[in-house]
Amino acid sequence: MKGFSTDLIEILRLLENYPLKSYNELAEKIGVSTQTLIRRVKDLESRNIIRTVHSSLNPESMLLERYVVIFLVSSLDQVSLLELSCDIHPYTSSRNRIFGSEYGLYTKFDIPIGSYNHFKSFLEMMNNKEYCDKFFVYKSEGNRIFYPQPYCNNIMDIDDFDIKGYFSKKINEKNSNFQEKNLLSSSVEYHPIQLLILRDITTNMRTPMSQLLVRYKSYLNISKDKESFHNLPIKDYFSEEKTENAIYIDFKKKYHSILNKYVENYWLDVNRKYFSMFIRFAYVISGISKSEKSDIFNLLRNERPPFSIYLEDFGKYLYLSISLPPYYQTQFAYLMKLTYENFSTYLLDSFGYNAVKYRFYVHNYDIDKQKWRDDRDWMYDKVIQNIDDKVSENQFRSVLNRVE
Repeated sequence: MKGFSTDLIEILRLLENYPLKSYNELAEKIGVSTQTLIRRVKDLESRNIIRTVHSSLNPESMLLERYVVIFLVSSLDQVSLLELSCDIHPYTSSRNRIFGSEYGLYTKFDIPIGSYNHFKSFLEMMNNKEYCDKFFVYKSEGNRIFYPQPYCNNIMDIDDFDIKGYFSKKINEKNSNFQEKNLLSSSVEYHPIQLLILRDITTNMRTPMSQLLVRYKSYLNISKDKESFHNLPIKDYFSEEKTENAIYIDFKKKYHSILNKYVENYWLDVNRKYFSMFIRFAYVISGISKSEKSDIFNLLRNERPPFSIYLEDFGKYLYLSISLPPYYQTQFAYLMKLTYENFSTYLLDSFGYNAVKYRFYVHNYDIDKQKWRDDRDWMYDKVIQNIDDKVSENQFRSVLNRVE
């Protein structure tokens, strides 16, 4: 992290560990005035070093189910076509490029329960169009853990952390967290304002509630030919019969309800060019027992490691991605080989446009019918037509065009 003063590094550590705390609280932690802290944060933002606080939503709590799809290709042109297809599909949650011995995309889709056949048709069309050579589909069981990578590396010396000893630990506790989540209801009903909140907290969780209210009220003055999410039926919410205080109290209630029910993780987004972040390796382990999965989930829930790791249960498989310095990465690779008989390994690109986390798409939810849009027209026909139109107009990005 060359070129960073000590005080800025201290602020980065604060923002990393407490991305949603108020500037007053953060300033108190390091003994500076709030104005001084804000000035330094604004400096980091103006230099495009730090960006926004992203969040990810828990699909199961929203009556969605997650499918992870790994597309493999033989041509980089196929990667561009797959990225375009993921950008267009309404239920894409995220994507990362895969590189190394295999090339392709690692993708997540959070789709309505019971709509897999339409999604399967989409995947098969990607194969039929030769946008990929093959693909592998994994259904999430709803158990996952994510710890972001420290921007100020916690592993300073090769003698500081015993990675083999860490993963050999056994946590003796009841497996209360490692269970399928019971859905509380068979349907979800969202007010239009809640859909807008979901959209914006997946973009920037630090946006103040008062600012969001002003933004949503301004949508009433935008003509109907503008971007479609402005046209959600929110006029009655800002009725003149309601006081501003009553609107704010109700909005605050809805906002915190969304955070408590649906937000799974959040993290500070940074410009990775400025940090010594390491290559992310992804492993899909097969033939792993339920007890083995339980052990590693319990370990990670009880003792957070000093590096980035993501763990997700795929039923018969376990997905694990990890970002480590080269020395530790080689140690972990040997440990994987000694521990598991069957697994696939991928390298994930996490830079710029090569790794995209999509914000919540409000029009996936049908306000009139109070349900997710799960018909074939929405999930397949319109998607394929839109892809075909973009491809015919050559409106897709070259693999070598990178946006940081």
